[in-house]
Amino acid sequence: MLSLIQNEWMKWWTMKKSKIVLAIYILIAIGMVIIAKTNDIDFTRSGFYDLTSIILITLLGIITIVFTAEAIGNEVRYDTMKHLLMSPYSRMTIYFSKLVFSILLMFGQFLLIVLISYALSFTFSEAGEPLVMRDTWLQLVGPIFTIFMTLFFSLLFRSVGMIIGFTVLAQFFTTIAGSVLLAFKPGLAKWIVFMHLDWSMYFDQSLEAQLVNPMDTTLTFSVIFVLAHILVLLGGSILIFQKKSYT
Repeated sequence: MLSLIQNEWMKWWTMKKSKIVLAIYILIAIGMVIIAKTNDIDFTRSGFYDLTSIILITLLGIITIVFTAEAIGNEVRYDTMKHLLMSPYSRMTIYFSKLVFSILLMFGQFLLIVLISYALSFTFSEAGEPLVMRDTWLQLVGPIFTIFMTLFFSLLFRSVGMIIGFTVLAQFFTTIAGSVLLAFKPGLAKWIVFMHLDWSMYFDQSLEAQLVNPMDTTLTFSVIFVLAHILVLLGGSILIFQKKSYT
């Protein structure tokens, strides 16, 4: 599997868009500093770090969909999947190499975001709330879930555009449905998985009042509920990939 993951890395790194994406993260973070300094915005270290990391991690969620969709979608698009399946590797090995690479790629970008947000936060005052990394790490749940969902759609559709479109639409409309239910039927909102991808709501009093208490949920429930959906997506993906023909 390691050789397959290395191959995925080489394919990704040779693309121009990979360097462009990394540059965008850095430029946005630097741009936040410039905007704050030129407009006399009195950020504290924690305030700058929180805002910048949230913006970049939101962007990471979108970029993760694109790169994960291409992991299988481009193999089909360029007609290389059938050649890959003729290699000595089993379908399970091929699938998990795509999955592991997608997670590692997302995690690498996440670490870059944390690093540049933290480093640039030193340009601001130490005053205010202490800088807390916990909530940042809890935001990893969303991108990880997105990877499993995108890979599932990658095995249903042959077009990269359709994979990205269905993943984005699924997230968008389900999140809207959850928000509407939260306002009128919070007990039902509890059963929408996208309402459970931000575990920081259990450590933030304002979010606890807005989300946790109305839905009457717990961190344990959220963890189990999200893991159950991941296992369903994983099982469905493996089943489809084992049966699907690419000839």
